[in-house]
Amino acid sequence: MAKQTEKREKILHMLHIFTSDLILQVFGGAGAIWGFSEVIGLRTPETVWFWRPFASFVGAVFFARWIVQLDAHIKEENIELFPKRIQQLEVTVSDEEQKGLCDEPASIAMQSTGKDYNTCK
Repeated sequence: MAKQTEKREKILHMLHIFTSDLILQVFGGAGAIWGFSEVIGLRTPETVWFWRPFASFVGAVFFARWIVQLDAHIKEENIELFPKRIQQLEVTVSDEEQKGLCDEPASIAMQSTGKDYNTCK
């Protein structure tokens, strides 16, 4: 139970940090380009065609940077967002066990061992 609480706290802390970073760095970077271009008189109704994609490009660059930072934080803090898949185990069957499996239907033998024993027929 303590592990679940620790995991939840790590995720909430990460959301707290990176939500504000998303707003300030990503949206702020794109908005700064958009707003400052108007303040200094570069953005006019005739030049919106240039400044809108340029501000979007800057936002995309900062979004990519934000994703890299988020990934580094997840790895550094050892945060597991999704449960790991169960790994398959390798099963070895001796010849004697295989003879016993030949008495059962092939589907059961395959489920038990993960191998198809067509040689039983």
